[in-house]
Amino acid sequence: MSNNGKYRITVESCILLAALIIISCLYTAVISKSSNDVDDSNKDNVVQEEHKKQSNNNKGKKTLFNKADYKAKGFKTYTIVIDAGHGGRDEGARSKNGRYKEKVCNLAIVKKLKLMLDQTDINVKYTRLDDRYVTKRKRVAAANGRKADLFISVHCNATDNVHSKAFGVETLFARRKGDNRYMTNHRLSNIMLESVSKSSSNKARKIIRREDLFVLRHTSMPAVIVETGYMSSKKDMKYLHSERGQYEIADGIYKGIVRSLKEMSRRKGKR
Repeated sequence: MSNNGKYRITVESCILLAALIIISCLYTAVISKSSNDVDDSNKDNVVQEEHKKQSNNNKGKKTLFNKADYKAKGFKTYTIVIDAGHGGRDEGARSKNGRYKEKVCNLAIVKKLKLMLDQTDINVKYTRLDDRYVTKRKRVAAANGRKADLFISVHCNATDNVHSKAFGVETLFARRKGDNRYMTNHRLSNIMLESVSKSSSNKARKIIRREDLFVLRHTSMPAVIVETGYMSSKKDMKYLHSERGQYEIADGIYKGIVRSLKEMSRRKGKR
């Protein structure tokens, strides 16, 4: 064979080898793309499956707040004052471990109550909606100055007795000028105790007469202090600090307000 023949064969071999390499690369690329498509498809399926699981997990769970549940109407002529107890430098009671402050729990409940009352036509005034110090005299003035129909002060309870196992809801009232022919302080306290206890599934302890408390003694309309639970009770404190607990307590106060206004309306003959 001539040298030219050898050269031609070598060139043809190189071309064939190059073609095989190109074909191999193209095949590998196609396989890789196919594999990636399968992986992406699997990822999409996993995401869809997770969404499906989350959807299934949410089924049957009670929504903490639904606007449609708080549409009480027919109370445009009524004004109420909602008081979040303590605030600012006045911290109120504390949990046994010192981590939780009453002023924080009171405000959290009142803010959730506001969401509910905002859906109604009731005229509502608040003594505070942030962490500020408000004197008792200013709280009373806020109610008396607006000639409010009801005054509701939200608090948490506590006991210094380390051996006490006290827990549950209490309401406080005073017998004085706030009573009127449409609603008495005792009746308002009874309604609130029943309503909050029912919504929160917490023990209704008792209604307590307290003539020594400034906001009860000096407001000129039916007034009540709602002690929503005991911060000195581990069980109550856990509940008071939870979103569910705060919404359920707020729901009870809301229902107590509506029930009280309905009774007042019936007695006034307005409805």
